[in-house]
Amino acid sequence: MSSIEPENVTNFKSWIAQQGGQIHAGVHFEPVEFGFNVTARSDIPSDATVVSIPFSLAITPNVARHAIKQLLNTEPQNWSERQLKCTYIVLHSIVEPIDPSILRHRPYLDTLPSPEQLRTPLHFTEAELSSFRGSNLFGATLDRKHEWETEWQQCKNTVSAAIAGWGQSFTWEKYLTAATYLSSRAFPSTILSDTPSLVTTETSYPVLLPGIDALNHARGHPVSWVVSAPSQTSSSQRSESSISLVIHTPTPRGSELLNNYGPKPNSELILGYGFSLPNNPDDTIVLKIGGSSAPASIASPSALRGWEVGRHARGAEPVWEAVLSAVRGQKNDTVDDDDEGSAVEDELCAADMLAEMAQGLHDRLPPFPPANTSEIRPEVLQMLEHYLEGQRDILQSLVSFAQEKEARALQMAKEQGLDIVDEEEEGDY
Repeated sequence: MSSIEPENVTNFKSWIAQQGGQIHAGVHFEPVEFGFNVTARSDIPSDATVVSIPFSLAITPNVARHAIKQLLNTEPQNWSERQLKCTYIVLHSIVEPIDPSILRHRPYLDTLPSPEQLRTPLHFTEAELSSFRGSNLFGATLDRKHEWETEWQQCKNTVSAAIAGWGQSFTWEKYLTAATYLSSRAFPSTILSDTPSLVTTETSYPVLLPGIDALNHARGHPVSWVVSAPSQTSSSQRSESSISLVIHTPTPRGSELLNNYGPKPNSELILGYGFSLPNNPDDTIVLKIGGSSAPASIASPSALRGWEVGRHARGAEPVWEAVLSAVRGQKNDTVDDDDEGSAVEDELCAADMLAEMAQGLHDRLPPFPPANTSEIRPEVLQMLEHYLEGQRDILQSLVSFAQEKEARALQMAKEQGLDIVDEEEEGDY
């Protein structure tokens, strides 16, 4: 571990201190291939506050809107919160000279990864992205690219109308980089409350927290986010609320200091962050129930409607109920729903439909290793492996779940003395 930190890090630490924040003296930023790892320069005890910043250092929609209005002399119309924050970030790289009272976050942004260091699917090569074809992540990537490009064009048009030179510099790469910072580093605004939380709500929005967002993720790592109210006591002259990251386990000298982003499936980690976890227990697939010709389909991780199924068929019961309801809805109105035989036949049909759907999704997944392995960077290949392992495991568990439903229905039929004809066996005669 080098004892000397790069100039952009020393500038950042000085800026944090000047703004009323604090970074633990034992915290060291170690340059690595994809940015920085935050390590312990000396032994850091448990329950230590690693970094603390005032609320005013957060990049929020209001901070962004205020700066944009001052610089462009216009009020952005119908912009999303992401457009506001991304434009604010991009302006730091195209406005010269920067007025630090308007564009306040340059020391922070100077420490973030360059576009070449980012590894979300929108930064994949064509060959790398094609290796995910057949999975929900492939479609989700295309959807995100279309959505973000539309946003970027709207922002670029507004900036160009205000100052043509800035509009020319407002490139897709710059907007994509800013949007990736948000997807990979932002916290929900619920963290800036009296009871900090990573749970998003209908009214929460993503915020960037300089310094708080510097640590890498470790699933289940014991950490706390602590909000401190303003204080004017003799021992503290804090004039506004602050947010602190506290790590509850000791970190020996030379070891990496880690945060906990909460339980996230590999689909979300890859799409938003650009990394994955092996055998991730939080992996999921989002399923949506369709029409009679397509009873269910795989959906993007961000789908607002649908059912999320995890490993060991966790969350499969609502999917089962939806498929069973769809089967019953297709029946002729003259069928007596109270008939025991009819109810069993419904369950058998639904079980078959669910198993067939899950197996079909499983079979559509791309192979691993892909045929074009030599064209894929090792870190992307690893993400593909981790992701496909989870997707296959979940779908196989869903097939088993459906088979258990079928076995239960057959047992019910036997107990009730019902004569259920197996259609496959019937076709053998």
